[in-house]
Amino acid sequence: MPGNNITPENKHKRSRPKTITLISFMFFLFSLFNMLKLSKAIFQWKTLISFQISISPLYLVVTGLVWSVFGLFVSWSLWTRKSWARKSTLVIVMFYTIIFWVDLIWIAEPTVLQTRWLVNMCLTIIGLLTVYLSLYSKLSQDYFRGNTVKID
Repeated sequence: MPGNNITPENKHKRSRPKTITLISFMFFLFSLFNMLKLSKAIFQWKTLISFQISISPLYLVVTGLVWSVFGLFVSWSLWTRKSWARKSTLVIVMFYTIIFWVDLIWIAEPTVLQTRWLVNMCLTIIGLLTVYLSLYSKLSQDYFRGNTVKID
């Protein structure tokens, strides 16, 4: 049919699983949040210094920049179906988890850890399991498989 745009390459292309779409979107939001953190730290630099907080505003700027770049990278790689996206996503998620807990234990105020450690631990476990199961489900494995041609 002349109006039909289905080519042999598109005909068997796997659609993106909803879990991959959701994870990609969540990482994009994570990146936006960290960009906001970065910009707020830059624009409020003098105010943050005047509070004499225990950490430098430079720490907020660096972490905001690093995590916004990583978030965009993961979101883009999942969305564009890169073959290495699943492994890189797991590495970045594990790295973020370690940094999050190091920050919570040694950098944040002690009362934060004392009052919220159980909630943070539960959310960490649920988040890690959700990302892992989403990335390694049968649908996701099929989606990221290199050969997109379906043989009947």
